[in-house]
Parts: sequence; C-alpha cells; structure tokens
Amino acid sequence: MKLNIKLFAGLTCSNPDLTCVGQSDFYLEVAEPLTILGLRTILGINPAIPLLCMVNHRHEQEDRVLADNDRVAMFPPIGGG
Repeated sequence: MKLNIKLFAGLTCSNPDLTCVGQSDFYLEVAEPLTILGLRTILGINPAIPLLCMVNHRHEQEDRVLADNDRVAMFPPIGGG
C-alpha cells in the first residue's frame, strides 16, 4: 500500500529506520492496512502531540483505516492571537 504523506508545522518523520527520516513530504509504502494512529507510530511522531489529520482533504480521526493511494496530512493545532 502506497501513501502520500505531508507533515506540517515542523513535523517530520522521526523513525531512523525509514528512508524518509527528517522529511515532511514523501511517499511511504506499507505492507498492510493501518490506521492513522498506526502510521503516526511508524513515523515516530510523539503520541503526546495533539494532531489534526486529513485524509484526501477530509478531517479524520486517528482510528480511520487508510487505503492505497491515500493522501495523508498531519499538523498540530495552530493558535494565535
């Protein structure tokens, strides 16, 4: 299964076992279907950081199961004044 990943606001792949380590815009091939939370774990993104997740331009919860060719975007909530 191939996924198109885009990470924003300083997020990058933090898993040193992946070729995308340090990148924020990349494709990732995974062998089995997984959830957004599973993808987050594979990428090594700290689970304590709250994230907004978009799949194919739609807001999704972290329990959503991903499919081949999904476009996944993750970013921390942004606030300001």
